[in-house]
Amino acid sequence: MHRSALPWILACLLLLLGLLVVGLRVGSYETDFALLGRTLLHYNPQDPAQLVLVELRLPRLLLALLAGAALALSGYLMQIMVNNPLADPYLLGMASGGALGASVTFAFVPVLVVGGFYLPPLAALVGALGTTLVVVIIGSRRGRIVPAQLLLAGVAVGSLTTALGGLLTFLAATEEKLRTITFWALGGFERASWAVLPYPAAAVGLGLLAVLLLRNNLNLLLLGEERATALGLPVARTRWLLLLIASGLTGTVVALCGPVGFVGLVVPHITRWLLGAVGRGNLVFCALLGGTFLVFCDLLARLLYPPAGLPVGLVTALFGVPFFVYLLRKQGT
Repeated sequence: MHRSALPWILACLLLLLGLLVVGLRVGSYETDFALLGRTLLHYNPQDPAQLVLVELRLPRLLLALLAGAALALSGYLMQIMVNNPLADPYLLGMASGGALGASVTFAFVPVLVVGGFYLPPLAALVGALGTTLVVVIIGSRRGRIVPAQLLLAGVAVGSLTTALGGLLTFLAATEEKLRTITFWALGGFERASWAVLPYPAAAVGLGLLAVLLLRNNLNLLLLGEERATALGLPVARTRWLLLLIASGLTGTVVALCGPVGFVGLVVPHITRWLLGAVGRGNLVFCALLGGTFLVFCDLLARLLYPPAGLPVGLVTALFGVPFFVYLLRKQGT
């Protein structure tokens, strides 16, 4: 069933705006609406309260927004690519591969910024792409991706990269590196700053543009491989493109935020429930809803355990695990 996405996009934007306003107010430093108004009209970096808003809280909220959009979009692509509603970047090993790449830099590279570039996102991207390549090789037969085989390969390779990440944690040379890897592995937005925001912003912008250009191909993939091929779609090449885009999105987010799970599983399902499978605004709404969901989870994490807040990965798991169990039971009926 095809439904208009515009009302849902507008509703999501209003909800997101409300969450951003609340998020700017929540924290150990007390603020009010008057301060928000003064900061918006005339930012004074000499004012400690305004400095907290602009340099700490706002970048954190924007990073959560971009990370949620990237993970939701990646999950949407994965579920279409393998035609399986249980697929997401974590199940296919992308996230654990990105996590392993970032862990290597945290554990063994003494300088994380070289030539103005922050290395963990680059290492995570390489890790996600490398893991994806291995999974695709194992999950392919005669050069063609076999969705069921790909899922099993993702689970196996993901388990291996997760174990290697645990080994790096064990081998961390100093207590500081051990603490960095441990806190990062729980997922969160503590490293948010204006300097790192261009990375996820570029990933989301380029990824969304690419999949919008491929939208018709995505709709054909939903018809099944045989029908899509009969209609002239180069199925193998399209799946490779989707894997590349999803790997880039996931690797960038994992490097900056750690492994934040279940966003790519939950949000695409909600998108299809509200808009149907092939709506024109599905991709935009999915990205926007993913960002809104993760902003909400981060806000909830800070409210549940003030002032530091819980790792956001724990909060997403509170929603994701029951949803995953529900999907498993639904698949079995």
